[in-house]
Amino acid sequence: MVDAKSIKDSVSKKINSAKSRISSQVPAHKHCKICGITIKATSEDRICKSQECVDDFEKRGKNDKIMRIMFGVFFLAIVAPIALRLLGFGN
Repeated sequence: MVDAKSIKDSVSKKINSAKSRISSQVPAHKHCKICGITIKATSEDRICKSQECVDDFEKRGKNDKIMRIMFGVFFLAIVAPIALRLLGFGN
């Protein structure tokens, strides 16, 4: 009969040793959200200093803000009539 616990333990040990070898060879870093190049791990924003990436990041921020507002409006447009009917207003 196969001992699942011992197999699980041995696989776990091999995975942990592989992870430690890989992490010791690769320095800590992040990647730019826009273009994907490697940036410093200590950088505040997740974008590189390229002007194209900065402009695209700002554009995405504006689009995200507009989308959040639109979702809120649509949510209220759908939920408000239902809530009013449940509260007794309307037919």
